[in-house]
Amino acid sequence: MQLKKFYPQISILGIATVMALSACGDDNTQIPLPSDPGSEIRDSIPNNNPQPGTDSIPAIDTTSTDTSKTLPPTELPAEGPITLPQGLGVLVDDFEDANHESKLGDFWYTYDDKNNGGASSIVTPLNDDGDNMPGRVNNGSNFALQVNYTLDRGEYEYDPYVGWGLKITEDSANGRFGGITYWYKGGAHEVHIEVSDVKDYDVHLAKVPASRSWKQAVIRFKDLVQGGWGEEVVFDAKHLNAISFQAKGSKSKVITDSLFIDNIYLQDTSEVEKDQPDMEIKDPVIPTVTFTEAEITVTNPLQEKAMKYLNKGVNFTNWLENADGKFKSFELGEKDVQILAENGFKSLRLPIDLDLYATNRDAFVKGTDAELKFDDDTLFLVLDSFVEWTGKYNMSLVIDYHEYDNSYNTTSAKDTNYIKMMAEVWKHVAAHYAESPREDLFFELLNEPDMSDGKVTAAQWTVAAQAMIDAIRTVDTKHTILFGDAQWYSISLLAKRTPFTDDNIIYVIHTYEPFAFTHQGGSWTDYATIHDIPFPYDPAKWSTVSGDFGVNKSTKAYVKTNIKNYYKTGSKEAILEQILKAKKWAATNNVPVIINEFGALNLRSTAESRINYLTAMREICDTLQIPWTHWGYTGNFSVIENGKLIEGLDKALGVGK
Repeated sequence: MQLKKFYPQISILGIATVMALSACGDDNTQIPLPSDPGSEIRDSIPNNNPQPGTDSIPAIDTTSTDTSKTLPPTELPAEGPITLPQGLGVLVDDFEDANHESKLGDFWYTYDDKNNGGASSIVTPLNDDGDNMPGRVNNGSNFALQVNYTLDRGEYEYDPYVGWGLKITEDSANGRFGGITYWYKGGAHEVHIEVSDVKDYDVHLAKVPASRSWKQAVIRFKDLVQGGWGEEVVFDAKHLNAISFQAKGSKSKVITDSLFIDNIYLQDTSEVEKDQPDMEIKDPVIPTVTFTEAEITVTNPLQEKAMKYLNKGVNFTNWLENADGKFKSFELGEKDVQILAENGFKSLRLPIDLDLYATNRDAFVKGTDAELKFDDDTLFLVLDSFVEWTGKYNMSLVIDYHEYDNSYNTTSAKDTNYIKMMAEVWKHVAAHYAESPREDLFFELLNEPDMSDGKVTAAQWTVAAQAMIDAIRTVDTKHTILFGDAQWYSISLLAKRTPFTDDNIIYVIHTYEPFAFTHQGGSWTDYATIHDIPFPYDPAKWSTVSGDFGVNKSTKAYVKTNIKNYYKTGSKEAILEQILKAKKWAATNNVPVIINEFGALNLRSTAESRINYLTAMREICDTLQIPWTHWGYTGNFSVIENGKLIEGLDKALGVGK
């Protein structure tokens, strides 16, 4: 990250980078920090939210960065007027003095991602002396903070970013502030309210959508959330030491946009809007779920194999499937396999991005190289080690081709060379294990195809999956293949599918329902601010105020609806009703089905509710004879902490010593 002066005399503060998200919802993966350990200015975690400049409204024209010289104030198009807040709070800056100093006495700074390998840039208007200055506006005032930026990933492995901010003198008197308001026009961005209690750059933030006309952002401190990759810290305004903003881009394209910000104001707690009743406390609506034994019976011998080897499993997460996930060292190893085995787990799913080990992948896909080559020393050091360790501790092993970078997507799904590359990857791995006598070694074709966007169709995915199946079977007809459908291993898509003709395939679904419970607090989801949703739904634990569960003005409408309807979805029976659709399909087609991802984040839910949820999932799987694998091992979806099984999981999951 590169810091730029927003005025000639400002001292340059160190910059620190951040942590990143995992593919499937656990978020403890760390990015190495730069050499300056005393960094104070922070940037934020990459995310999958809509990026600046990508909405349907055209982006602001930024061809001229010096708006102070383009038009005098009287000739600018009139917009607004916006209001200047007045009250018990404090005006941070209205920019009417046309310089770089805030009303609080400190100076604005900017930064970009160049020091991390990115190619993003950020510029501001200049005055006649060549110094940075606010931009001209005609919105009821004359000047506003203006940044023009280009977001370009360059060689940076995560989403590109630029940022700008203002240091605040830490003072216990700041504890009286309960929110921040400002007016803005331009690209989507985040506002960061930084406190000194945060030591790992996991700042408290709110996400603000793009607006092509002046709009007021009103953000309560109670609605802020951390990015989620670092230590959780309770927000305390008394320790406020910076206000900053950040725009983030996309890995796949270059984005150019602008943002004006005006009339920044810290609200006194007495001025902060209070939550109002907006829900009813209703009795739970629990579906009646009935089925016959015949409707769920699978006589295929693969069913017995699945129950024997793929039940009571765990995923190793946040490692080999992550961005930059190519193996460097054994972050997880034999000891971890031993811990799981000693605690009663029977199966290990190893998510690994297999095509990272194809050394000429891009050239092969482009057609310039005719043969796909591999870093076999690294690839099979990893896989052979886990084959050995799981065998030693009597655990089955699933090799899960798990792409973090979403390189199989709506574009590459149409590329025959890309599909051929995936097929060749599996052929190479399968050939290595073709002579292995282990019947409890499984090949999982590709985790959640198009996992970030979910736009690849079932028909497109079938073509790619068949190519991989065919490639595997040219070298290995013995080992069982696992197949999950498009749209995150969708139950509904699987229920419409005709099984493959290969008779050695086990079918897979993923389920995280009810999502409002399992993903509350997930920084990469639209449920980032949600908290304290119980499982199961209980009227005695409910409220008439959705704000009590973290709903605020920025919460997506569908999230609010899901929470208001939770009395209908927050039960074991509601989950069973959905999973039963997959099991009935499996019985109809006489093929086995398993669940190899489910779990609940431990960020904002109670331990009691998580135990209730896991108990319900295990009971459903027992009833329907569906083998299960939990996501994940440690982290925010953990079953093991400090080398020990989390209290209560022995009964909830039917495991333990």
